[in-house]
Amino acid sequence: MNLNSLITKITLIFLFTISLFIAVSIFYIKYEKENYFLQVSNYHEKISNYIHQNRLPPSSLTAYVEELNFEQEFDVRNILDNGNVVFSKRGLETIEFENSFYLHILTPRFRILFKDLGIYETNNYAYVFFSLALILLFIIYFWLIKSIKPLVTLKEEINKFSNGNMNIDCKSDKKDEIAEVANEFDNAVKQISLLLNSRQLFLRTIMHELKTPIAKGRIVSELIDDDKQKNRMITIFERLEFQINDFSRIEQIVSKNYNIVKYPCKINTLIANSINMLMIEKSDEKIFIKNISTKNINVDKDLFSMAVKNLIDNALKYSYNNKVLIKEENGKLLFISEGKALEKSIEEYFKPFHNDTKSKNHGMGLGLYIVFEILKIHDMYLEYEYNENENIFKIVMSK
Repeated sequence: MNLNSLITKITLIFLFTISLFIAVSIFYIKYEKENYFLQVSNYHEKISNYIHQNRLPPSSLTAYVEELNFEQEFDVRNILDNGNVVFSKRGLETIEFENSFYLHILTPRFRILFKDLGIYETNNYAYVFFSLALILLFIIYFWLIKSIKPLVTLKEEINKFSNGNMNIDCKSDKKDEIAEVANEFDNAVKQISLLLNSRQLFLRTIMHELKTPIAKGRIVSELIDDDKQKNRMITIFERLEFQINDFSRIEQIVSKNYNIVKYPCKINTLIANSINMLMIEKSDEKIFIKNISTKNINVDKDLFSMAVKNLIDNALKYSYNNKVLIKEENGKLLFISEGKALEKSIEEYFKPFHNDTKSKNHGMGLGLYIVFEILKIHDMYLEYEYNENENIFKIVMSK
């Protein structure tokens, strides 16, 4: 049970109210019943006092009592054994049995049992009131719960939306505040969906249009006679094509539309693939590998390689000596470079566009955000520490 839930709070309040109401009802009904018994016993006591004061014999006693709307009862043993004595004093018992009252006269010489045929005043309105009030409480409770139920649906739709699902519908034709919120959220989602679709269409159109001149440039490069210049141009166009594909993946990750495909990959192969993606000349003079195993981890090769590539790129970009050490240690991949410590907590860098884009030394602030999102998809996470002028980023490969 979630004690912070609004439905739980309302349920607990109603349970307390209903319990208190039932307790009051029981107390009042018990009080009314005692008054009812007191009314009967007082009447029986007056009759008994008269009988004992006048020392009436059995025949006169019977005639007197029967005149008062009583009749003599002969099933004495059954009533005395099974009846409930509601009042008792010397020479008198008032007994309740099967919704009837009996007057039991006791003298030193004889005992006589009479059935009371009289009708006593009872207050049945209290029973009706308490029953109707209890029913009304239950009706109000279920009405409130039914009114709040759309909040549960709205929460589910919001969860879908937070996971990137834009195909939600939470419109309501009701007139309460919850319906107003649901309708406003539905409108907001549709507007956001339109904006995202426009953005995706725009980005994909640009990437598609860029691929055509890149492909043509790649073909023209093959016609260059100078092998050195030809190779350089081919490398440039290959890098541009690779960057376009990278941008496409980033766009899918940011919009949460990437279909991840995991399969076993060797860690050393993933590191090598990430370094190749950087296309750095003389990479072995800048990137140093230590203790990288050949064991398999279950990842999306392209996506995980992109995360590693971004960490290497950041390490080189912000290091003092343009060098980075990559090593494996206790189920973690460490990226170590000499440089200035992070100015903010690592969590701040997991947010998109955290950098000041006016600065010449900084990008758009998406590097660690992309790494964070990719690792989250793989059920991994990123740690950071600064030790002896070294920035150390760690990919924790298993929780």
